[in-house]
Amino acid sequence: MRQRKIFQTSSIMEISTNKISDCQVSLSATVPASDVASVKDSIMTSYMKNARLAGFRPGKAPKSVIAKRYASEINEELEYRLKSDIQEKCLDENPDLKVLDFGTPEGSLKEDGSYTLTATLTVVPEFELPEYMGIEVSVPSTEVTEAEIDETLQKYAESSAKHEVVERASAKGDIVVVDFKTTCEGKPTAEYCGKSVGFLEGREDYWVSLEDDRFIPELADGLVGVSAGETKDIVASLKEDFPISDLAGKEVTFSCVVKAVREKQVPEISAELFATALPGKSLEEIRDIVRDNLKSSKERSNDEAKADQISEKLADQLSFALPADLVERENENTVQRKVYAAIQSGDYEAAKDMDALRESAKAETERNLRVYFALQEIARREMITASDNEMLNAISNMAEQAREKSLKGFIRKLQRENRMTGIRLSIITSKVMDLLARNAKVVEAAKAE
Repeated sequence: MRQRKIFQTSSIMEISTNKISDCQVSLSATVPASDVASVKDSIMTSYMKNARLAGFRPGKAPKSVIAKRYASEINEELEYRLKSDIQEKCLDENPDLKVLDFGTPEGSLKEDGSYTLTATLTVVPEFELPEYMGIEVSVPSTEVTEAEIDETLQKYAESSAKHEVVERASAKGDIVVVDFKTTCEGKPTAEYCGKSVGFLEGREDYWVSLEDDRFIPELADGLVGVSAGETKDIVASLKEDFPISDLAGKEVTFSCVVKAVREKQVPEISAELFATALPGKSLEEIRDIVRDNLKSSKERSNDEAKADQISEKLADQLSFALPADLVERENENTVQRKVYAAIQSGDYEAAKDMDALRESAKAETERNLRVYFALQEIARREMITASDNEMLNAISNMAEQAREKSLKGFIRKLQRENRMTGIRLSIITSKVMDLLARNAKVVEAAKAE
């Protein structure tokens, strides 16, 4: 993918590339001493204009002082500019070279002042691009029904519900407030495990929802029909995959003292209910706002569905060899995402056999990479690029999210970590997907054959 630089650098006098394999190309380059000196001098000039050093007026510090004070920063920027210029020249002279990764270039300043660089580039192998305009996708209608609006308003009312103490036996939907302690095989649970078990040791004034408490289902079910002042022992059979391994598959007894029964009281849907969130709005205006929000949500969901379907249909038509090192590296990312998602969903066994997980994830990784390459080739054909303004906007947003105080310092950090190319390609990929989605043949799911 053709790249553009944020900074202008020197010219390159000598550069050569040599194909190693279908997926690799060697690169060697030399920057003459005069060009190296010119670039370094321009960096020095910039520092001299902006430096604020004690004992010198702004912009008046001698070059020798600047060179000593900012030696590390100047050399770092010099290295980046030279590497950037070599990459630019490489792409200029080889317009058909689809560089995926410039690898880890090895650069060196020679005694005569020149600069040399060698690198092994990872390139996209040749493949035939399938038809990409007019891909058929199926998505549901974005029409919002009155029933959906009613449901949304009801959920808001439910979230505003209060739980008032009632003098009766508990029922489904109530909250039961209990003090409890637990035992396992006749011993306090912490003593049985030989360590602290947190929540399972016991709690005071613990609220148990009889509607949706699924962590210990038997506890919620066992508290149906109790009244304040009662005591009750409830035996819970913990699952084999219970996160505390010492208790997995064991029976734990909850000895409960019922403190109170609280009934869920949901307020009526009215303009007053929304007065804090939407002051001054009538109920009809509130319904219109909810309708617009639901429609926007459906449109975003459909956009994601379109992208997923387009990717899948492209992947079904792509079959070509991939760089082995790249597959291995990207597969690790796929595996880590799967492990994280599994843990988030409560599956703590996902990471037990990492070798099997890597193997099962490999096909997905290869499909994703082929689609990624296809999207970059589409960008080449459609002349889709990421402008400097788009890059700077993206980097500014990243800096803000990371709470970085210096944008320039953050850019230097991204350069050191070789992340600039990845950011540019991410922008380009997003723009290509937008193009394909706009030109897709959209069929409403209900009308699809």
